Amino acid sequence: MGPRTRRDVNVVRHRRPRSLMALLLLGVVLLAPSPSEAQLGPVDGYYLHAAAGSESSPFSASGVLDVQRLRLMIRPTWGAARFDIAWETTLSLRSDDLALGRGFEGTEPAAPWLDLQGHLVDRRRVEWTHGLDRMNVSLQAGHRARLTAGRQPISWATTLYFTPADPFVPFDPTDPFREYRAGVDALRGVLFTGPFSELDAVIRPAPAPSGGETWTALLRGQRLVAGWDVSAWGGMLHDEAAGAVAAAGSIGEWGIRGEGSLRDTDDGAVLRAALGLDRLFDLMDRDLRAVLEFQRDGFGAARATDLLDTALSAPAARGELSVLGRDALMTNVGWRVTPLIEVSLLSLVSLQDGSSLVSPGLNWSLADEVSLRLGAFAGIGPGASEAKLRSEHGATPLIGFAALGVFF
Repeated sequence: MGPRTRRDVNVVRHRRPRSLMALLLLGVVLLAPSPSEAQLGPVDGYYLHAAAGSESSPFSASGVLDVQRLRLMIRPTWGAARFDIAWETTLSLRSDDLALGRGFEGTEPAAPWLDLQGHLVDRRRVEWTHGLDRMNVSLQAGHRARLTAGRQPISWATTLYFTPADPFVPFDPTDPFREYRAGVDALRGVLFTGPFSELDAVIRPAPAPSGGETWTALLRGQRLVAGWDVSAWGGMLHDEAAGAVAAAGSIGEWGIRGEGSLRDTDDGAVLRAALGLDRLFDLMDRDLRAVLEFQRDGFGAARATDLLDTALSAPAARGELSVLGRDALMTNVGWRVTPLIEVSLLSLVSLQDGSSLVSPGLNWSLADEVSLRLGAFAGIGPGASEAKLRSEHGATPLIGFAALGVFF
């Protein structure tokens, strides 16, 4: 696990989008019939309180961490306009020099273009972040089309954990607390061409890690063919030509999902692909679900000595990487012991160096909207020497945590 880094939220991020957002909101006001048709709607929310303890590692001291996260969501309407607004704040209290990552720290959107987030407190032991995780407006043209502008969740993923062909914000497969997909700042138009087919176009600006901006302009088609969900997209991704294909279906009782993308970079073509299998079994009259996924990521490190460079690369800074290694294998098995209790075991293996990350967990549903989660992370493999990684997961310390989640 690498050293903890933070981005200065006061960097040039970005004055031009503010005028763009003002124009978008003005357009909504002009299109909306009248304020008398405005409806606020209910306010939904989510509260998380997690506590964690960790052994020391070459990059972090041992210690404890307390995390509290509050999320408020509202979906008001104003005539034909539909708004989606979500505000999230995270307070982290930690021991000196403790860095856990993997969802334990305060989060912010990957490569945000709109200046909608920041730190309220940023100190050694206390970090308090907040921001609008979603702020967008949609206009619907009957059942034929929809146009959405602003910070919004967009996912073109087909596989469940490794999603290399999702050009937006993939989930971290080891994050135990992320309940909602982070939003991206984009203009999106969807044309519904049939009951099981659609065309999806996205234009997205993003800050470049080296300064300036990159642009993404992609068109995706999706269709149901003989029981298989087939899709393909192409265009420009962060100023680079890119394309992808994906399919999901089943053979017998096995679910099969696969996706792959090809990117034209300054260093040549980069292939990123993932293949997954999943199945529901019966064990002692209880459901047991098993998922197996393999990923080959051309942006990943080919050897342990390249891990640090990969962690500092542009794709990592933009939030495109799920893991740092080039070839990875993930298994996740969950068994519902009782109707209210489920146990799970996640294993993430680097096929480059043989190291693995193991995470057992227990989820207990205390009420309809209240759950308690207990879990741990442990790295297996060569650790680090002189602050240099010798394997991807070997330097991960033993981490234990307990988390209470409440939806309201």
